[in-house]
Amino acid sequence: MHTDWQRRRILIWGKTRPELSRKYKETVCTGGVFEDTKKLVRLYPLPLRFLQEDRLFAKYQWIEASVMKSDQDPRPESYRIRIDDEITPLEKIPSTRGNWDERAKWILREENIYQSVEHLQERQTRDQTSIGLIKPREVCDVLAQEFSEKEKAEFQERYRLSIAQTELDLGESSEVVSKPLPPPDLRFKVRFRCADDRCKDVHEFSILDWEPSALYARQLAHKGSKESATNDVLNKLMDCFSADKDLYFFLGNMVSHPHTFSVVGLWYPKRKPPKSAEQELLF
Repeated sequence: MHTDWQRRRILIWGKTRPELSRKYKETVCTGGVFEDTKKLVRLYPLPLRFLQEDRLFAKYQWIEASVMKSDQDPRPESYRIRIDDEITPLEKIPSTRGNWDERAKWILREENIYQSVEHLQERQTRDQTSIGLIKPREVCDVLAQEFSEKEKAEFQERYRLSIAQTELDLGESSEVVSKPLPPPDLRFKVRFRCADDRCKDVHEFSILDWEPSALYARQLAHKGSKESATNDVLNKLMDCFSADKDLYFFLGNMVSHPHTFSVVGLWYPKRKPPKSAEQELLF
């Protein structure tokens, strides 16, 4: 296996909500596109809260970093990112009045798009593909599901263990400081159908994209009401999924359950008006 670190330019398209880690305390799985191959990539583990402020990066921003194919994750898109080397934030690709055309040149490529969840699962069986985009035919519902008290208690115990392991690895004199990661209140889900005859049932997928969870945390801190914060997130998601948006889901699977996919990112620019017959002739 090729194990050399390589400096590469990567366009970031998404980040999932933080997960607990024995080694890093909390990590973020980050999605991107390699500039040289134009292939989708998963960067993990990235302890985002530990990065210095000038190394943080946003969605649809280029970065330069040292990466290599993961030797612990067999998924072809999974790469390790070297956190003790410089991660350099570069230029951003902005949207102009809802126009994402410059971003689409890197994201909406034919090889990245699948007809349905079933199509992506078939590819996973054939060649272990683990990331892809699908365009839902219909969004049926958006849900907010509360974590049980048992799940929250299990989270607290995992967090305690991760803190203890981090202190053991880094030492008490470590200068790394981060806010405690609170146990999650809610998991957000979307129910949808695919535009494919192979799709017979309504899919119900968790939304692991960081933005809904971050919005919930901000609104909860601002309003002090779980109900109000939840409604704000659901309203925001329904706006992203509305008929005037050119909606795609970034789907990613679990290494332990390769046929189980979740929504790890959202693509939702404004839908362009159809061209007239005269415009079609001109172009």
